[in-house]
Amino acid sequence: MESTMNQKLVSQNLTPQTGLAPTLTHTFKISDPAAQSANSGKKMILMRQVIGEELRRRRTEQSRTLRDVSRDAQVSLGYLSELERGQKEASSELLAAVCGALDTPLSTLLLGVSQEVARREIMIARRNEFAKI
Repeated sequence: MESTMNQKLVSQNLTPQTGLAPTLTHTFKISDPAAQSANSGKKMILMRQVIGEELRRRRTEQSRTLRDVSRDAQVSLGYLSELERGQKEASSELLAAVCGALDTPLSTLLLGVSQEVARREIMIARRNEFAKI
């Protein structure tokens, strides 16, 4: 009987010990995109920023507003804005919806992101080499 009750509590996301929802015990600070890595002193390349910049570039090339794309992608205007500013991580489903609204294949968007990340990595490597001189 106790085993059945514990399974029921767990399936409802309640702890068997207290019968209450678990509380958070750890917090994490998400670093500022402009912050430097504590280990190396180098600037980090954040995928969410590069993806957001690529989405914005493609949208503005089409002379479309955030409102147009958010409506077509069925994504809230505020969320799309946060995506473009690199403040939110996009799920694959969300990226697919936005790409569909922009009439851009997801693979094309990701290729552009990949090329931009590679360009930034080269710039960082060159700066590091120059700093060693």
